[in-house]
Amino acid sequence: MPKRAPDPITEDELNKILDAAIVNERDYLILRLLARTGIRIGELYGVCKQGERKYGIQKKDIDFQNKRLWVYSLKQKKYVRREVLVDDATTVLLKRYTAEMESEDYVFRSISYRQIQRLPKKYARAVGIEKNVSCHSFRHFFITNSWRKGIDIARLQYLAGHTDLKTTMIYTHVTTEDVEKKYREIYEG
Repeated sequence: MPKRAPDPITEDELNKILDAAIVNERDYLILRLLARTGIRIGELYGVCKQGERKYGIQKKDIDFQNKRLWVYSLKQKKYVRREVLVDDATTVLLKRYTAEMESEDYVFRSISYRQIQRLPKKYARAVGIEKNVSCHSFRHFFITNSWRKGIDIARLQYLAGHTDLKTTMIYTHVTTEDVEKKYREIYEG
């Protein structure tokens, strides 16, 4: 049986999932990072390369003062370091969560990659959301929500870490309603 694609989630559904996860600091932080930064699970946790986990977020990759972190993305078969912006509240949570860690420590090694993959569905079910929710649903939410709130496509491409603008465009879901609304704002507003 083929896998189903992850379903997009609404802001209300996202908030319900995050509210349910707040009972576990680590789970909440992981889900919040995915939703507020749009990073991929491989960027958060790292990848297995030659039998060894590499490229996940280490404490040294977090710039608490400037509210940024650096992740590694696979681009044309090479890992490229990219900057990700982090909101105030998530920065505070990251600082508290990593307070006892050393600079070289990986932030999310107390959980497996597979367990991280299961978090969205676990908390979605806990609040009665029956959609096929995944980590990618959170990335999808971030990109789509950012677009709808007014981030232009070039900036969104940068935030998402896409090399090709066409990839970013997939997430924008430009509809005739969106086009008409923008047209009306410009020419009738």
